[in-house]
Amino acid sequence: MELSDKFEYDDCKNKSKYQIKHEQIPIKLSDDLREAIYYLLWYVPNISSEQSSVNELLLNKQYDDYLFLELMEAMNLKDEDVLFTEHIEYEQVKPFLQEVCTETAKLILTISNNETRVMALLRHIRNAIAHGNFNVIDNILLGFDIKKYDKEIEYRGFFKIDPKNLLKALKKVQFDYNSQELIKQAFRKCGYFIEIYENKYEKSHEFELFARKNDKKYAIDIKNYEYDQMIKETYINDLIAEYEGLIKSITPILIIHSSYLKEASKKELLKHDVIILDVKNIKKMIAGRDMVSEIQRYQEFKLTKKID
Repeated sequence: MELSDKFEYDDCKNKSKYQIKHEQIPIKLSDDLREAIYYLLWYVPNISSEQSSVNELLLNKQYDDYLFLELMEAMNLKDEDVLFTEHIEYEQVKPFLQEVCTETAKLILTISNNETRVMALLRHIRNAIAHGNFNVIDNILLGFDIKKYDKEIEYRGFFKIDPKNLLKALKKVQFDYNSQELIKQAFRKCGYFIEIYENKYEKSHEFELFARKNDKKYAIDIKNYEYDQMIKETYINDLIAEYEGLIKSITPILIIHSSYLKEASKKELLKHDVIILDVKNIKKMIAGRDMVSEIQRYQEFKLTKKID
């Protein structure tokens, strides 16, 4: 599955009429929807809530397609069920204003220039819930993120989704989508044993993860930086000095999610047998391609060639 602009409206003969205003106060909620609302109001990462944590991965546009497709799968959404746009016209939401098909899920969401799809999705659903602009129709959660003016309504988001699937997606956001879990998943896909790095492996540097495959061992250092930030050479030299304190049988792996290195820094790291993995490498590993082994084989080939 991939994201495109193939959005389709419901072709449904038996649509359910509804109104946003709750007839019963308070509204009756299923356990799944109640738990989903708790997540949305308090625990969604990167929001202004005392209970919210920072999750750089969800803000990283380089991982956005992969993560959003994972959420689409959790919510049972197909490509034709999702539309992202800079501006929502009234005609685009008009078919959903008085009656809806409760057999399918749909999303129509605005997205800002620097926003990821994942955070746009969470923002719009949270806004609709927080402002009470939602209802449950035949066990389907339906809502609008809107801005009201004197005589006009600006539509910023529309959603209708199964609360069970929404809860499944929110739990993925809360527990699965962070740097460590994604990297664990990538390494396991390629046959590695991987765990939290413990002090017994080294004393000089705070590594996040330890990986092992066959007789090879690795210490994994995860770095999250601003996307456009150039990493200074002095910082790289400091890292190399710390890596050299490792046990000789353990190879350091530097994972950089969202910034970039100068060629001189890359060469210096490679010279000290440091394996560098970027976003493209991690995505390939998630697909089952062992980039660590490939990089090591390439490094060994270059070394052999130099000796010859």
